[in-house]
Amino acid sequence: RRMGLAPTDACKFLISSMFLSRWGAALAEQLKSADVHAAATASAFGHLGRLLMAAKFTDEAVLCYSHAEALEPGVTQWAYLRGHALLRKGSRAEAAAAFARAAQLAPLDTSILVWLGETQMDDGHTEAALGTFARALSLQPESAAALFGAGRAALAQQNYPDAARYLAGALRVDPQATAVHYPLAMAYRALGNRDQAAAHLRQRGSAYPALPDPFLQADGEVLDSAMALEDRGVQALRKADFPAAEAAFRKGLTLAPDDSSLQYWLGATLFASGRHEAAEQEFLAVVRRSPRLAKAHFSLGMVYTSSGRHAAALEEFQRAVDADPGLPEARLRLANALRARGDLTAALVQYQHAVRLDPMVVEAWTGGAEVLTALGRVQEAAAWRTDARRLHPEQPELARRSADAAPSR
Repeated sequence: RRMGLAPTDACKFLISSMFLSRWGAALAEQLKSADVHAAATASAFGHLGRLLMAAKFTDEAVLCYSHAEALEPGVTQWAYLRGHALLRKGSRAEAAAAFARAAQLAPLDTSILVWLGETQMDDGHTEAALGTFARALSLQPESAAALFGAGRAALAQQNYPDAARYLAGALRVDPQATAVHYPLAMAYRALGNRDQAAAHLRQRGSAYPALPDPFLQADGEVLDSAMALEDRGVQALRKADFPAAEAAFRKGLTLAPDDSSLQYWLGATLFASGRHEAAEQEFLAVVRRSPRLAKAHFSLGMVYTSSGRHAAALEEFQRAVDADPGLPEARLRLANALRARGDLTAALVQYQHAVRLDPMVVEAWTGGAEVLTALGRVQEAAAWRTDARRLHPEQPELARRSADAAPSR
């Protein structure tokens, strides 16, 4: 497509130049054949799409899945895999449409509905996402992934009772899903359950609820590639299975030694497992190779913070924000670093950005209020806390400081 070739010719070019595989050869033979069977050709396009996905050629993978879907419009997996390819390239609206098509074809498949709901959430359509997760739960009430999604959607709509109910259910079904603890803590805090909120905050982690997904599992088995190993490693990391995650990322790096994403995830695994010095070396290698990878700069800043190198941490947080201005956690950490250095005005700007990007980050609200107070802008600080309490009505720190900072009459 990029070279002005017709879609079929483009796929032939890709086969001949990049993939000397049995599936590439099968598709080439199939396209040359006078007796072209739609199902066989769709299957060949689909397998080539998997190979292209594994090699991170997402545009070309979307093209192949589209051809497979055009040949077999009633087959669920082609729309579903096209959705994942679009999601990986960042086309969320198109991905949601593809997942919606897959859900029409397989209305009883909970995994498809969860992916549709997650994509809708990522694109800011929380009402639609909540409806999609509700459909998934009507089919499988004990789906931790669907409960987790429904809880986060309810939390975004400030429906705190439902958020707490859904998220508590997700933890009951999958106690290892430590990523559930933080949004559940926010829901309990809003409901005034301070002790429960504090208990869940202490347990927050990065392990997401398990989601059985036979289509993606089959996709990962097509090629023991860097992409497949990265996916495998990320799944293990989400479950806090650090040895399995490290093994997958290291194996992927033997296949693709210059893959910045694999090396970043290896560093993240080492950091999460407490091996900070080893993680630092991986993150340094990543930022040398990919200086615009914001999450690598952010993670390097966290490593420096953990070892007391605050000036170096500030520089890395600034680089993370420069690379990705929409990263709220980087804004928050940069604000904290600037505040610790005494640059309160610059810190306030970052706190303001952080709460605009993610109003649920309590630390950004408290930090901004304290900086405004320290700058002598007492009325602004009071107004800031008023806004904060609307989102976090039972956050004790905000309530106490609000009383302390109220201007005298």
